[in-house]
Amino acid sequence: MQGAQGPAFATEGFSGRADGITTAASQQIANFSVAAPYYSNVNFNATTGTYTVPATGRYSIKATINYTTTAAISVTLGGGINPSFVVRRIADSTTLVSGLFPVLNVNIALVLTLRTILGNGTVTLAGDVQLNANDTIGLFYVSDGLTVNLNLGAGQGIVWSVYRIA
Repeated sequence: MQGAQGPAFATEGFSGRADGITTAASQQIANFSVAAPYYSNVNFNATTGTYTVPATGRYSIKATINYTTTAAISVTLGGGINPSFVVRRIADSTTLVSGLFPVLNVNIALVLTLRTILGNGTVTLAGDVQLNANDTIGLFYVSDGLTVNLNLGAGQGIVWSVYRIA
């Protein structure tokens, strides 16, 4: 006896690459290339970076974001500043998957207190979430008070993918 056939695994989704985005402010990451070896479908707007969920189900979300600062860092971060990358549902700003920037946090008694982002690095996001038909999601840089100019992609790229798993 067989059960009902489920969806074709991972046939719905996209994978795109963006690079060379210079910013010091929070923003949605846009202008993805979906040329091979990446791929698209009608539900992903590569120009805006917005994916519209075609059907309610479980989706796997992955992103690898490389970055560099555009100059040497000359500022210390306050304790409440935690820049990050997030994939969020756009309509209600619900965070679905997030990852913090790597931060160097040093306190050498009576000599030095330093808290700053690394001059270059990689933030990796991965998670499986339940989404509803017509949800729109995007990949965002969230500065959270960081005012340093960043090169998002940094020549190594930002790769973002979403695909339906159930």
